[in-house]
Amino acid sequence: MSGENEGEKPVKSWKRFARLKPNRKLLRRSARKIETATLKHAHRFIIRRLDNARDVRRHALSWLALMILLIGLSVLHLTMYQGAFSKIAPVSGGTYAEGVIGALDTMNPLFASTSAERAASKLLFASLLSYDRENKLRGELAETWTSGDDGKTFTVTLRDHLKWHDGEPLTVDDVIYTIGLMKNPRINVALYRSWADITATKISDRQINFTLPASYAPFPHALTFGVVPKHILAQVPIERMRENSFNREPVGSGPFAFRNLQIINQDASRLVVYMTAFDTYVFGKPKLDRFQLHTYKDQSQLKHGFLTDEINAAADLTSNDLSSIAATKSDAVVSKALVDNGVFALFRNDSPILKDQTVRAALQQATDRPEILRKLHGYGRLMEGPLTRDQLPAVSRQAAFDRQAAAQRLEAAGWSLSGGVRQKAGVPLTLNVVAPKSGDYQTVVDALAQQWRQIGVDVKVDLASPATIQQNVLVPRNYDVLIYELAIGADPDVFAYWHSSQIGSLGFNLANYSSAVSDDALSSARGRLDSTLRTAKYEAFTQQWLKDVPAIALYQPRLHYVADETTRTLTSQTAISDATGRYRAVEYWTVNRDRVNNTP
Repeated sequence: MSGENEGEKPVKSWKRFARLKPNRKLLRRSARKIETATLKHAHRFIIRRLDNARDVRRHALSWLALMILLIGLSVLHLTMYQGAFSKIAPVSGGTYAEGVIGALDTMNPLFASTSAERAASKLLFASLLSYDRENKLRGELAETWTSGDDGKTFTVTLRDHLKWHDGEPLTVDDVIYTIGLMKNPRINVALYRSWADITATKISDRQINFTLPASYAPFPHALTFGVVPKHILAQVPIERMRENSFNREPVGSGPFAFRNLQIINQDASRLVVYMTAFDTYVFGKPKLDRFQLHTYKDQSQLKHGFLTDEINAAADLTSNDLSSIAATKSDAVVSKALVDNGVFALFRNDSPILKDQTVRAALQQATDRPEILRKLHGYGRLMEGPLTRDQLPAVSRQAAFDRQAAAQRLEAAGWSLSGGVRQKAGVPLTLNVVAPKSGDYQTVVDALAQQWRQIGVDVKVDLASPATIQQNVLVPRNYDVLIYELAIGADPDVFAYWHSSQIGSLGFNLANYSSAVSDDALSSARGRLDSTLRTAKYEAFTQQWLKDVPAIALYQPRLHYVADETTRTLTSQTAISDATGRYRAVEYWTVNRDRVNNTP
């Protein structure tokens, strides 16, 4: 048996298991069942829920659209509500930065002479009287003012509780001290001649009496000088008054108080005066928190300062600069308030050529004044005599422009053309025409020279430095024709410019004009308290002035002032007494805007 087993082949171990043969039909059936079950589960748990997700998404989008609609309606409602019950308006606060041209050596109102100095002193110092928005006198430091029946005495009562910027009380003593300085010939202030014969007497701490040598109706207009503090200056020797540190570190009683003076460049032509609102200013604390006054050397630097936003506003720009800025800077607003001044071509009536009234009349007739205004882009209003239209409606007009008639007038007077220039007895018709080298004078003098040359006048033009024109031109009367702006003021008293007593180096009769008729009318007008009688006297003076032609009244200038549109400054088109009249309501100026509720 064992032998038989030894002869058999061994069986491999893996063959002991039966071969597994897959049942393909069964597999297919199972696969179909699994597939069917999978599809059922997918449809039940995924597809059907996707439909639900779509519904959820649709509902969510609907709610979102509804919320957006509700928010939009709310915003629209709020906007409409705000529009109905609120508005964007100027608000208090902020810093106003104004640029001016000229040196600033003093801020003392007694010595201020340049545009920058007058601007600073006006902001820092209050006056007894000042001008309101309608260019009418109002009490500033003064509460009341009355005149005697004779027109030679005036009584002024100060307001209660007046203060200086340092907190010290301001009284009548300060007013009398200031007048004493103006009357002192050793100080030599510009107002010396106006106050030399006036006596100021203290009645009480709040009341002062003025006594004049003669009746003078416009005296209240003389009370617009800045009052300075006695408690600071009384200890300063008279000979050192102009050099005292007070002039650079002033203490006043105006709407703004001095805080600091910054020197920007080495030659001190670029300065910044920093001022803050005075809490107890007589008309209330200004809306502005701070006021900066920037000085510039010339128009080009001032224009650059405004265009680069160094400053909010600029004064003293030329009409060409203003037109350029208006075309360049869309948010610039140009103000056009008339100034109670007049720009004249002043003939030196005693010069060898111009002492002949025929020559003066011919030059007037050869002057196309409307054309000059066009060259100034309309920044002015034609004048017809020595007074503005608002002060005295024109009783008659200057001769109309007629070049041919002007030439014939000269020809009849013996001035014949020879080589393009008129001559008489071998003397050429040559005129030295002088104007300050500032503002629009260049444009005006160039236009005049061109017009006069067309009738055979040899015109020599000289532009004088504003810094030296007083000593080199005005005092010695070094000109044949002077193109100059005369400060007339709110009152029509022009005695200083046209009365023969004012001829001479110390007087303001720059035309050296002398007429007995004009002298009588001007003197009489000053003493008339009745406005109708005063007007009659000024009409008589104007008629004689037009007949004599001592000058050509060219135009009444407009204030050259530009500011950002966000600021609120000049709000009235009423004429201002002088350039600093732009500050007549400075306490209401603003630089900021915000939404505020409408008041009922």
